[in-house]
Amino acid sequence: MNTNRYIIIEKEKKTAILYNSKNLKQILNIHSTYNVGDIYLGQVVNILNNLNVAFIKLNKWKQNGFMILKDEYYFNNNLRLGEDIVVQIMKEQVGKKGPTVTRNIILDYENVKIYPYSRDHVVFEKKFNFSEKQCLKTVTTLLKPKKVGIEIKKKGKRINIWQVIKNLRNLEKKSILIEGKIRKINCSPYLISPRQEIIDIILKKKLIEKDTVIITQSKTESLKIKKKLISSQIKKNKIYIEYCNEKLSRNYPCYLEYLIRALLKPSIKLNNGGHIIIEKTEALTSIDVNSGGFNKLKSSRETILWVNLAATKEIINQLKLRNISGIIVIDFIDMINQNDQLSLLEYLDKQLRLTLSGSKIIQISEIGLVEIIKQREERNIYDMFTKQCQACQGLGYKRNGKLSNKLPEYFMELSSIFG
Repeated sequence: MNTNRYIIIEKEKKTAILYNSKNLKQILNIHSTYNVGDIYLGQVVNILNNLNVAFIKLNKWKQNGFMILKDEYYFNNNLRLGEDIVVQIMKEQVGKKGPTVTRNIILDYENVKIYPYSRDHVVFEKKFNFSEKQCLKTVTTLLKPKKVGIEIKKKGKRINIWQVIKNLRNLEKKSILIEGKIRKINCSPYLISPRQEIIDIILKKKLIEKDTVIITQSKTESLKIKKKLISSQIKKNKIYIEYCNEKLSRNYPCYLEYLIRALLKPSIKLNNGGHIIIEKTEALTSIDVNSGGFNKLKSSRETILWVNLAATKEIINQLKLRNISGIIVIDFIDMINQNDQLSLLEYLDKQLRLTLSGSKIIQISEIGLVEIIKQREERNIYDMFTKQCQACQGLGYKRNGKLSNKLPEYFMELSSIFG
C-alpha cells in the first residue's frame, strides 16, 4: 500500500490529526460544550441596542452566546428579554468570549443546504448549465416544503439527480425531527441537535482522499468508523482503517500528546537553518523571523531574501495548522533593497490567496512590520489544548523567590498615605 496521508483519531480527546509526508497538516477537535453547527433552544438574557448585540443563554453554567442583530436581517429584531429562540452556533467560543449564534439555521449535507426558518428561495450554483438547472428546478418544485430555502452546489463534473433528491429528503427528515424536539422541550436552554463525532467532522470537511489511512486506538473504534463510512457511501478503495495492538494501544494517547505539545512550541526551525518564533496574545499574534546560523549564500542580501521567503512559506503553514486568526504581525528580517521587499510581499500575498481564505495584507509599517488579518472560523490550538497557567496567571514567566500573599502592616500604612 503506497500512501503518505494518515488521519489519527483519538476518541477520548475528541481529536483527529492529519499527517502527510511526515508533516502535520491539520488538527481537528470537538469542543466539550459548543460546536459549530449545534442547534440550541436558547433564552434572550440581555439586549444591547447601542452595540447591536443580544446575549443568548445556551447553558446554565457556561458562557452565553452572542448574536449580532444587524446580521439577522431575515428576521424581525424585536427581541424580548426572557424570550425563547432557536439558534445555531456560527463560531466557537474563544477564551472568555462566548460563541457567536444566529437564527439563520442551516442544515447541510454534501452538495445541498436547506434553510428551514429564514428563507424561501431556491439557488443553484453558477457551474450548472441550463439543462441541469431546468431539471433541478423541476425536482425542487416537487419536493421543496413551503417557507424553506434551498441551495444546491455542483459536486464534480456531473450532477446526480437521485443523490440530490436523497439528500433533500434526508435533510427534510432532520428538520422535522428538530421541530418535534422543540415542541417537546419544556424549558430552555436546551441542546437540540446531537453532538457530532470527530469522524462526522472529517466527512463534512471532505478530508478523506484516495488511499487515506485512518488509525484508531482499538478494533471496536475501527468497526464503528467503518460502519459510518459505509453509510456515507465512501468507496472502499479510497480508505484503509488500522487499529493498534494491545501494546501500542496503551501508548496511543501519549503519542498524540507528544504531537500536540510539539505544535504548541513557539519556535519553529526552517529547513535552511533559520527559525521563526510565534507568540499568541489576546489582542494579536506576533511572528519574528530570524536567520539563525544560516549564511551559505554569496551575499547577505541573498541570504536575507532566501530566509524571508522560506519563513513566509512556513508562516502560512503554521497559521493554517494552528488555526490562528485575527491580527497577525510579522517582523521579517530587514531588507534594504526595494525589489526584494516587493518580491517578498508578492510571494506572501500569493500564498495567502492560495492557502488561507478570508485573509489579506492590511498594511506595512514604517519600520517594516507586515500586518495581516485573518477571519476566525474555528478555535485555534491554544484554545483547544491549553489553559491559563496558575503559577504566572498568564504572564508567561514566574517571579524568582517567594512572594507573600499577605501584605505587611507598614505597606498598608504607606498605601493609605499615598491614596
